[in-house]
Amino acid sequence: MARFRWRSKDSIDDADIVGFIGEGTTFTGDLVLKGGARIDGKIVGRIEAPSMLVIGPNGDIEAEELKAKRVVVCGNVRGNLHVEERLEIQPGGRVSGRVVMAQEGLVIAPGAIFEGVVEYERPSDDEAARHGLPVEALAG
Repeated sequence: MARFRWRSKDSIDDADIVGFIGEGTTFTGDLVLKGGARIDGKIVGRIEAPSMLVIGPNGDIEAEELKAKRVVVCGNVRGNLHVEERLEIQPGGRVSGRVVMAQEGLVIAPGAIFEGVVEYERPSDDEAARHGLPVEALAG
C-alpha cells in the first residue's frame, strides 16, 4: 500500500494518506480506516477515519455517518458528518447535511457550497470540572 503525505498550508502538522478509493469505484457499507485516505470514487454508508479524509473532485459520499479528525472536500458529501478538528470545503466542493464539530474549524472557500446545519459539541460536565469552570462557561 502506498503512503502519501498531505500538507495543508494552513496546518502545522501533516497526515499520512494510507488509503485510496479511485474514480469509478463504488463502495457500500461500513468503511473503517486505520489512517487517512483520499476518496475519488463513490461511498454509500458509514465512514470512520482517525486522521484526514480527502474527498477529491470526483469523490461522492452519501454518508449515513462520517467520522473523521479532519475532512477536506473537493467533491460531494451528503449526510451526517462528525468532525473533530477541521472541515474544509474547497472551491467546487459541496457539503449537504448535518455537521457536528468538536471545535471551531469550519472553512468554506469562495466557490464552495454548504447546505445544512452546523452544531458544536457541548463540553461534558467532566471536562468543565477539569477546567474548574461551569459547563456554561466552556460552551459559550
